[in-house]
Amino acid sequence: MPRVANEFAPGVTTQATHFRLWSVLLLAVTTIFVTALIFVTGNLSTYWPLYLVPIVIAAFAYHVGGAVTASVLASVLIALLMLEAEASLAAVPQLSIGMGVFLLSGVVIGTQARRQRQHARLLERASIRDQLTGLYKSGHLHDRLNEEISRCDRQATPVAFMLVAVNDYAGFKDRFGHYKADLMLQHLADLIQISIRDIDIVARYRSTEFAVVLPFTSTEQADIVAEHISRTVADAEFEGDVIDAVGKVTVSLGTAAYPEDAPDENELIRLATERLGVRKRMPAKAVSDGFNSMQQVLP
Repeated sequence: MPRVANEFAPGVTTQATHFRLWSVLLLAVTTIFVTALIFVTGNLSTYWPLYLVPIVIAAFAYHVGGAVTASVLASVLIALLMLEAEASLAAVPQLSIGMGVFLLSGVVIGTQARRQRQHARLLERASIRDQLTGLYKSGHLHDRLNEEISRCDRQATPVAFMLVAVNDYAGFKDRFGHYKADLMLQHLADLIQISIRDIDIVARYRSTEFAVVLPFTSTEQADIVAEHISRTVADAEFEGDVIDAVGKVTVSLGTAAYPEDAPDENELIRLATERLGVRKRMPAKAVSDGFNSMQQVLP
């Protein structure tokens, strides 16, 4: 299927845009207020330290670059106000030292703000990402599925849910060991990701199961994706051991679509799970014959 532009975490993008809009407005308002206060009162020596406020705001919102930009802007405004008020040149050294201190403070605050934001991103990633595969955890997947169903209701578009389960994981683990079984799950996660679109959401659902949310996808289209994943995995080679350098793995898949197959999220997941169970009970030869040949026995 064609890959399309990523639609990762739309809520995060909206919040970031909202935050930047307010920070720009706050920067503009505080800068204009301080400049107007100095211009109206004519008391530059008393009120010029208030420019520290927009510098700090810029440091928190835009890190070091924002602090430097706000400091330069404040310096230019102070110079213009000094010319307007015909201030004594004796005040220049004091103002220069003060703006230098402001700039240094902004750089320090901006650096710390950037580090804290990076740390927060790492914590957020750790809270929603599976440590072994790097995929989303099931809790985050349920949140995204709920969001997609709500969008379906607004836009009258379908969304499909797919479960992918490893066949005979215990046999692979007994044959090659725990470490190679973990590598197999990592490789399998990569194979699933390259078999779907960027807008699709994949997660590690259970220890040996994965789940995929496919926006704008009907049951028939989800079955095509499932067949592609099944064949891709069956054709792949997984790392084995000294005796058997290559291990082979197959997967079973169950799909269902909203609102075509199910009226709500719970029924959608239940139906996909039920269809996955039917696939798991199919003989090995039937699995190797392809996904479409089994659709007649699925509920």
